[in-house]
This record gives sequence, structure tokens and C-alpha cells, in this order.
Amino acid sequence: MRIFFRTVILFLLLAAPSTYAQDHIALEIKLKESPVELLQELQASITLPISATSISAFERIASDQGYRVDELKHKLQLLTRLYLSTYVQEQDKYRKTEALLSLLEIIGTTAYDESYLQMLKGRYIARSQHDYPLALSHYDQALSLIESRQDLQAQLLKQLIHYHLGTLHRILHQDKLALIHLKLYRDTSYQLRSDYLIAHAESALGEFYNKRDQLSLALQHYSEALRLSNRQQKPFLKANLQLRLARVYRDLEAWDEAIQYAHDADEGFKALNMDRLRSHCMTVIAMVHANQNNWNQAIDYYLNAQQLDYKAQNVIAQALNYHNLGEAYFNNGNTKTSFEFLFKSNAIFLARKSNHYLVYNDLLIAQVAVADKNWLLAKKHSALALHNAEKLKLKDEQIEALQYQSQAYRNLKQSDKAFATLDKLIALNLSTPAIRDTPTDYTSSVLAEQKLKLEVHKLQGESDVLSSQLARSRLLLITAVILVCLISLIGVNQWRRKSVLAVGLLEAKSQSVIEPVSGLPGYKGFIEELKAQDKDTPHAIALVSLTDQLNADINQGFQCNNNMNKIQFQALAHSLSAKVYLIRPGLFILSLRETITANDLLQKCRIAIDKDYGDTSIHIGMLPLPLLMDPDIKLSAEVHFGAAQMTLAAALSLGKEADYYVSIKALNFAPAAIFATPLYLHLEKGIMRGLLKVDTNGDKKKIRWPRWKSHEHLDIAKLA
Repeated sequence: MRIFFRTVILFLLLAAPSTYAQDHIALEIKLKESPVELLQELQASITLPISATSISAFERIASDQGYRVDELKHKLQLLTRLYLSTYVQEQDKYRKTEALLSLLEIIGTTAYDESYLQMLKGRYIARSQHDYPLALSHYDQALSLIESRQDLQAQLLKQLIHYHLGTLHRILHQDKLALIHLKLYRDTSYQLRSDYLIAHAESALGEFYNKRDQLSLALQHYSEALRLSNRQQKPFLKANLQLRLARVYRDLEAWDEAIQYAHDADEGFKALNMDRLRSHCMTVIAMVHANQNNWNQAIDYYLNAQQLDYKAQNVIAQALNYHNLGEAYFNNGNTKTSFEFLFKSNAIFLARKSNHYLVYNDLLIAQVAVADKNWLLAKKHSALALHNAEKLKLKDEQIEALQYQSQAYRNLKQSDKAFATLDKLIALNLSTPAIRDTPTDYTSSVLAEQKLKLEVHKLQGESDVLSSQLARSRLLLITAVILVCLISLIGVNQWRRKSVLAVGLLEAKSQSVIEPVSGLPGYKGFIEELKAQDKDTPHAIALVSLTDQLNADINQGFQCNNNMNKIQFQALAHSLSAKVYLIRPGLFILSLRETITANDLLQKCRIAIDKDYGDTSIHIGMLPLPLLMDPDIKLSAEVHFGAAQMTLAAALSLGKEADYYVSIKALNFAPAAIFATPLYLHLEKGIMRGLLKVDTNGDKKKIRWPRWKSHEHLDIAKLA
């Protein structure tokens, strides 16, 4: 019975961390999938409002409500996030958010708490004030506070910050920074091993590429996200992906697919009672009709979207719909109604200080005014559009605004201003595209400034730690003086022993890379070479199997086989620009210093071996280096060796009738997760998903990839 209870207790202790992780990931998924339901649960679980002027006062409140301090604090952090969600309608939610932010500032005690607070402040500023540069500074500070932490809560917070940073940089047309953060968001999601979070991250990358008109990449990421979402019963994720796929197909001018996905998404959002996102579906359908010049149908769907946005009290979305209606009525020949909607849109954008939207709205007003020959109105709004486009460094929009302005001046008989505008237009057309990178440079300087400030705070904290250590060292110094004589005697003795051991260590180190049986550099030497931070890095590695001689040490005997291996070792070393290592009889690994194709390598190995015991078939498994193009991702030497083993196993499966090679190379967009443990499983998945390119001189359809546990052999014929 005692043994039984001990076993149960041990099981619970081992299961606790896993359960803890699943709870936090499940909560993050619920916040994304069912924010309204989670908000209701939180509001029902705690008594609001909560007001505290000190940590001790908050401790009393937590105790009165039956929670530990950390538990109640976490609930308040989640509640603040939900108030700032675009999918949550809550009366006075920004006022409630301000109160919660003030409370969280008082009760925060750790770097994680401060990071969470800065993230929430950035989100609040972006949502309520649309001051995106100021919001970025808070997000950067939040990220720096937890950048080095690897615990689950910190990882979840980091991936959320990367997602928001990617979105903000994209809005500000800082595409390089946006892509960096969105890729980090995806990488962190892969580390958490949650299909839902991975799908969400892939979807975010898809949206980024869609906004940049890189539609094939967008479609690729959306498709992967949809594939992952299909494994789960998560209706919001699926509907949201369907909406984004509808947008991609709309931009690809695949009208039927766009409308089908938009209708499917609308059905999903309708079941979830999410009118805000249903309006996006109506807008996509309207744009499909607009692109086909079916303006009456487009107007109908824009009006449907407008009703849904009004019901959801989404003011910015209403303004965007006014803009779209203005464009539709203009193209339908009704300039009067077009102006009415465009002026409504302009009023909202001005009130919200949404300059990035104002640029396009003023441009459209100027375009309609030019068509209506209302030159004064065209002059006014082209000037407004030009002003905001210059502030936002939007070159194409500046050119369009100058074109409308030039037309207005010419027709107003203001020749001097018309010529000046044309000169400016010509100069702008001749200017270099480098202007587009200016916002990125500015943002990089802001990021550097924030990191410098945080480094100062870090040094101040380290100074405090050193002060306390100094006080402790004074006490230790008194004890050290008493022991110094004894330590000196011991030290002399240890120094003598150290000298002897140092000599032995050097000898042992030189012998450690030598295989004891063959006396040749072996597996450990290869691993040590890859681990070494040397500029002379190999271009590729290759496992070379003299397949008919793998058991030659048994068939020939120890001494005879050793002599043969040494001769073959020297032959390979002389024939190739490579370091050679003997893994076991008949199996060599090459660290190649020259750029060479797998086929050429096979031919050179055949020529070298033919001179010395060449009566064997040769199989090669080759890996071009680096395995991943991202230099920031480091893979272990053991992973390199394991991947080479898998390619050699594939080459061996082609038979002994001829010499064969197999090589694999990761494509540029392949994630680091394909080289995670268990290696064979992830490599198999990478091949199946088309993330790894396979090359061979044999028939790919006949390759039998090695098994991972009880899995069936991977049939590459099914990948075509």
C-alpha cells in the first residue's frame, strides 16, 4: 500500500508542470477564440471595481475575495487585455482600462508584471489614441524586460508582444521590422507546440504578405494555418482564416473562390454572433463586385457592412465603409452622393487623428473633385493628402496628390503654382527609392534608445546587488584571514597536482578524438570540429558508406581491416578538399571545404576508392551547409550528424546495383522546428510538407526513408 501511495504522489508531482503549461496555453487560446465568454467568466469570478493604494491593501482585497495575490493579479491582467480586444463590446471600456492600468502599476512587483503593464499601455494607446509610435516604445520596453526569460508565462507574453509589434510596424509601413517580429511570433509559437498558436502565427504572416501584395506567400501561410485549424474544433479561428483567404483570392482575382470563402466566413461569424467581423466579409464581397464593375451590387454589400459596423459601434470601420461607398458611388456616376460619404469619412478620420487613412480619403476626394471639375475642392484636398503623405513618407501617394494639385492649378489659371507643382512632381519621380527606408531607420534608433535606457536600469540593479555582496564579503574576509595559512599550504600541494593533471589533460584531449580501435580521427573529432567557432566552416558534410565493407572488420579480422581503413582514409583525404573521419569500418564522414555537387563527390570517391580496395558499392548522404539560412538559429553538431544519417539511410535504400547519393536542403522559409527532437519525425514531416528539397541520382520514388518509432516508411511518390 505504501508503494502504491508513493507511486501516486510521484505521478502527481511529474504531471503538475505539464498541467500547469496546458492551463496557461489553454487560457491563451480561449482569450483568442472566445474573448466574450472569457470576459463574462472573469467578471463573474471577481468583485469589481477593485481599488487599492498599496500592495498591502491589495493583499487584503485578494484574501477577502478568496484568491492569492498572484491569482487575482493575473485575472486583472487578463481582464485589461479583454477590455482592449477588438472583439469585446463593453460600456466605458477605455475608462475601465485606465483604472485597471493604474491599479496594475501599484501592485506590480516583478519584471514580468512590469513587462505585462507596458504591453497593456502600448495596446491601450494604439487602440484608443492611434498614436502608434508612442505605443511602439511601450512594447519595446515590455519585450526588453523579459527577453532573456524562458519560462512558459514569459514565452506566452513574448509571443503576444511580437504579434502586436509586427502589426504596428505593418500599419506604419515599416515592413522589415514587421516581418522580423512576425517571424519571431511564429518561432515562439512553434516552441510552445500548440497547433492553435502556430496557426494564428502563420495567419499573421499571411496577412503581412497579403498587405504587401506577395499573394503567393500569403496564400501559402494561410493554407498552412487552415490545415492546422482543421485538426481542431475552433470555429472562430477557422472563420477568421476563411475571411483572410477570401481577401487573398480577391486580390488574385479568383472571384468565385473569394466569394465562397467570404460566405463561409460570414456563416461562421454569424454563428458566433460576431457582427464586427461579418462586416469584413460583406466588404470583401463588395470589393469583388467592384473589381468586376458591378457597382450596384458592390454598394448593396457596402451598405450591409455599414449596418453591421453601426450595430457593433465600430467607428473606424464605419469611416472605412463611408470611404468605400464614396468610391462606389463615384464609379457609378453619382458624384453628389460620393461626396456625402467621403466627407462623413473625413470627419471621423480627422476626429480620430487617423492620418494614415486620411491620406487615401483626401486623395479620393481630390480625384472625384477633378472629375467633377470642382477645382477649388480638388486643390484643397490634394494639398491635405500631400501634407499627410509627406509626413508618412508615402512616395506614391505624394505623386498622386501632386498630379491632382497640378490639374487644379492649371484649371484655376494659377500657372506659376502649376509649374512649381510639376517641378516638384518631376523631382519626386526622379528621387531614389531609399526614402522608403527612412521610417525604419528612425524606428531602429528609437529601439536602440529604449534598449539603452533599459540597460541603464539593469546596471543600476546590478549595482545594488554588488553593494549587498560587498557587505557579505566583509564578513567572509575575516574568516578568510584565519584560513589563509591553511589554504596556502593546500594551494602549493594543489598546484603540483594541477601541473601533473594539466599534462595528462593535454594528452587525453589529443587522444579523445582518436578512435581507440583504428587509431584514426572518429566521431568525436567530427563533433568537436562542428562545435568549434572557426571561420573555416565546411561547405557541406557527407556520410560515405563503402557498403559491402561495413562488416569487413569481422570478415577480414582486426589488423587487416585496420590497414585497409587507413589506406582508404588517406586516399579520400588526398582526393578531396575535406577533413575525413572514420565512424566505423567502411563508414567515413567528410567535412568538405570546397563547393561540390553530390554527384561530383560520388565520382571522386569512386575514383579514390577504386585504387584501394574498391570492390564495393558506394552510398553517400550529403547535407549542404548551413542547414538553415537564418544565421541567428544555431543547430547542434549532433543534429547535423543525425540528418546526415537519415540521408545515408535513404541512399542505402536504393540498392547496391550502382553507387547512389541522396541530399536534402531546407528551403528559405523552412522553420527551425523541422530539426527539433525527435529528428527523424520532424525531418519526415518537413519532407512531406515540402520544406526540404530532396536530390538524388537514383529514382526518388524508390527511396525508403528510415522509420521513426512505429511509423510507416515515408513514400516520397505521394508528395508529387
